[in-house]
Amino acid sequence: MKKLASILAATILSVSVSSVNAEMLSVGISANGGMLDASGKETLSNNNTSTKNKEMLMGYASAFAELHIPMPVGPGQLRVGASYVPYALESETTSSVQLVNIQQNGTASATQKVQVDIEDLRTMYLSYHINMFFLKAGYVEADLITNESLATGSVYGNAKLEGTFAAIGFDKPLTNSRFPDGMFIRGEVSASEYDSISLTSTGSDNVNVIEITGLDGTNVAISVGRSF
Repeated sequence: MKKLASILAATILSVSVSSVNAEMLSVGISANGGMLDASGKETLSNNNTSTKNKEMLMGYASAFAELHIPMPVGPGQLRVGASYVPYALESETTSSVQLVNIQQNGTASATQKVQVDIEDLRTMYLSYHINMFFLKAGYVEADLITNESLATGSVYGNAKLEGTFAAIGFDKPLTNSRFPDGMFIRGEVSASEYDSISLTSTGSDNVNVIEITGLDGTNVAISVGRSF
C-alpha cells in the first residue's frame, strides 16, 4: 500500500514538472455520504475477549484538485488528483457499564465511554476519463484519534488509517449561460478497504488490546467543479 502511495506521489511530481504549463487543471468541492463497516475484538489482561461488529454512517464535505494528462493515443484522458477533508469526522460516543476491580473493595460497576475522531482524511488517485464517464483508483489515509473515559485509567493510543479505493462515475458540463465556462457536475460511487488496526492500552496495570479488522466501506459523492 505504501508502494502505491509512492507511485502516485512520483506521478504527481513528474507530471507537475513537465505538463503543468500545458495541461488543464480541475478543482472542486464534494458532498460525500457513505457507510463504514468494521469488526472489533477486545482482549483483556485476564485473556477474556469480546467481539462487536459496527456500522458507521458518515456524511462530510471535501475539496479536490486534478491535473489533466492527454493520452498519447486514443480518446481518453488520464488525471492525477488529490482530495482532502479539512475537519474531523466524529463518531457517536459508545457507553457500556462494566465491573472493574477496586483495591480492597472488590468490584464495582463503572461506565466506560469511547468516541473516535477521523482527522486529516486525504486521498491520492489516478482516474481515466472517456466521454462523460471515468474510472478511478487510489490510496486513502487518515489519523484515527481515540477519545475514551475508562474507569481503570487506561488510555488507548491513536493509529494511522490506511487503505485503497476504486470508483466509477460521470462528469457532466454545466453549459447554461449562468455558469462560468468549464463548470461541471460529477457523481461517483466508490468502494474502499482499509488495513487492520491494533490498539494497546497504557496507563494502568491492566494491558488490553483492541483489534479492528474487516474495515471497509462504500461512498457516494456529488461534486461541483471547474476546469481551467
